Amino acid sequence: MADARISSWIAEWAGIWSIPSLTGKIRCEASPRLRTSLGRCYPALGLIRIHRALFDEPEELLREVVCHEAAHLAVYLRHGRRARPHGREWKELMAAAGFEPRARLKLERLSSNGQLAVQPRVLYRYRCPTCRVSRVARRRVRGWRCRTCREAGREGSLEISAERPVRDEKRWPS
Repeated sequence: MADARISSWIAEWAGIWSIPSLTGKIRCEASPRLRTSLGRCYPALGLIRIHRALFDEPEELLREVVCHEAAHLAVYLRHGRRARPHGREWKELMAAAGFEPRARLKLERLSSNGQLAVQPRVLYRYRCPTCRVSRVARRRVRGWRCRTCREAGREGSLEISAERPVRDEKRWPS
């Protein structure tokens, strides 16, 4: 563990979530190399990386980020890869731990004004020309299709456009 506080928090959440083995399955480390997130979970490895600068932020913020990442590992232990990263199971664990289940953190909560991590240079918008649904991702994936259109028997091809990210929120990818 990178910090004794983190060990005690994880033990607390393991009790709340009824996953006693969670404490022994998590390895947590501080990392200065995270560039697009405040924390990152590698469930198959039992590893959580937290941006090193978060240890200089208010403890409440560090605790929320660690809980966010620990909940990903807890979901993985219970459901394997079937569960969505920020799906119902993850949201239930975050709420049980006393946090708002969210994948983004408002930058005004950071004393460093958001300089902990760097936004990705380009985001890709995937838009369905038929039903107009859209989503944003950090990488280009040509094989993605519109689920609604595919279920309706259409091809579901998406239009892909590159955009500059808005700097008012920080994403926690996991």
